[in-house]
Amino acid sequence: MTTTAPPGSFVAGVHDRLSRLADDLPDPVRGPVRTLIAGPGKFARPRLLAASAAFGTPDPGRLVRLGAVVELAHLASLLHDDVIDEARTRRGAPAAHTAVGTEQAMLAGLACFALVGTEAADLGEGVAGAVSTAVATLAYGELLDVERAFDTAFPLPAYLEVVRCKTAELFRLCCLLGAAEGRCGPGETDALVRFGAALGVTFQILDDCLDLSPSGSGKPIGTDHALGLFGAPTLYALRPDRGGELARLLLSPSFGVRDLPEAHALIKDRGGLEAAARLAADWHGQALDALRELPAGDPRDRLAALTTSLLDVPS
Repeated sequence: MTTTAPPGSFVAGVHDRLSRLADDLPDPVRGPVRTLIAGPGKFARPRLLAASAAFGTPDPGRLVRLGAVVELAHLASLLHDDVIDEARTRRGAPAAHTAVGTEQAMLAGLACFALVGTEAADLGEGVAGAVSTAVATLAYGELLDVERAFDTAFPLPAYLEVVRCKTAELFRLCCLLGAAEGRCGPGETDALVRFGAALGVTFQILDDCLDLSPSGSGKPIGTDHALGLFGAPTLYALRPDRGGELARLLLSPSFGVRDLPEAHALIKDRGGLEAAARLAADWHGQALDALRELPAGDPRDRLAALTTSLLDVPS
């Protein structure tokens, strides 16, 4: 019977596989990808995949390659997100597009997605199908996100649709691939997939809160608001903004990081942060409900512990 590699060696294996894949990239895009791989990421998505696979009997070698696939998809999305969001830093270093230019950063992201497709195809038809569907959903989510810019009347259901496509889809994919590689039964697979999707939504709502108040996390703040991409706290606060004070501030052409304290105060005063916290708690509860459907034991405990760490500080 095969066993899952210990978490430390698994992450090291995924990192090594990513480095080898990056080495095969053309020289113009190799540098940005290598830099991102070397950054202090938490490898949250590969760890989620491995924890899901632990409910069955995965092959350690294939598990490492699957971990590299989901992390590479994540890195590709980061390269493109930073261009769209005009982010200046990523993982404590200058964002790729600020170092090598927008075109090269976008090409690096496309190269990563190409590697994702190649690796997934080599791992089998089932993996390739699941990954291609997820990547298409990620792209659609990014499009929805850009289209809703500066919409102060953006509905909460539409916001959740963006979150499901742009963030939660990759979490869901990790659990799906992990369950498939672990040869889990239909019931366990369904619970894991629902767990991953709900965890991803929770993760994004909490991340939206950090765009207003980083609490020492090191996360660059104000980027989303400067681009008119309003998260759950802001959308909730805009509902009772009868005088339009918050909307006027957010839509001001001069809005920037210096305006965040005022925006934070207005959003807090209008109950936006409390409402977002309740929404996150609801989705977290859905994730825990799905988790409780899984067999008790070390794999479930491990997944619960991972959930706690992921929802502490986003990576």
